[in-house]
Amino acid sequence: MSNIALLTSIVCLTIIQLQIGHAAGCWSANACIDRNVCISKGGTPQAGLCPGAANIQCCTCTTCKNAAACSANSGTPHAGICAGAANIQCCKGGSTSPGTGTSRPTNTMLTGLADILRGAGLNVVEVAGWKTRGHGVMASVKGIVVHHTAGPKTGDYPSLGVVRDGTSSLAGPLAQLGLGRTGTWFVIAAGRCYHAGSTIDDSIYGNSNAIGIEAEGVGLPATDSGHTNWPEVQYQSYVR
Repeated sequence: MSNIALLTSIVCLTIIQLQIGHAAGCWSANACIDRNVCISKGGTPQAGLCPGAANIQCCTCTTCKNAAACSANSGTPHAGICAGAANIQCCKGGSTSPGTGTSRPTNTMLTGLADILRGAGLNVVEVAGWKTRGHGVMASVKGIVVHHTAGPKTGDYPSLGVVRDGTSSLAGPLAQLGLGRTGTWFVIAAGRCYHAGSTIDDSIYGNSNAIGIEAEGVGLPATDSGHTNWPEVQYQSYVR
């Protein structure tokens, strides 16, 4: 299992930013709007991806969540620049959602993972027994390491069994979270998982200190460094 070029921290702690390639064109024709309107909605405009005048740019949002949850946390929800259901909107401003922020879990099971994902307006499947599954507790959470499954070509998350139970040479769980092709998140374990191996700094990226994510994907072509070969709904769910 190898890394894909995307990493974003759910817990807003140490973030590892890798270069993300983007397919030609905006992620949605409806997201091609005036750059100032995009900014006013809490989005980020990107030039060169939309037809028309120079001010018409591709608008993306990294704070997409349920509109009601956004308002409840004193934010302002804006429609039109988030993938998914109509109630999933770009949340501008407001307080940090419960379970996120600068708190640093220490020597504990990460039993709040499902709630954090739901707070971002994402579809979540809680795999039976996940809250007590793991190779002991997490020493801390300082980063997130992302991988692709190199699994079957079809199905939403056919690699669940392997990620949960492991292989003949490596005991599961192999990651706390799985991301299906439909953008659905599978919460698999709350404890330490064998996903990172030896890293450049195990105190940050090692199994005891980093959350592991296994996104369903065949990993081809091997030269792919962006999300051209990933379903758009899966990519957008990853960003959120």
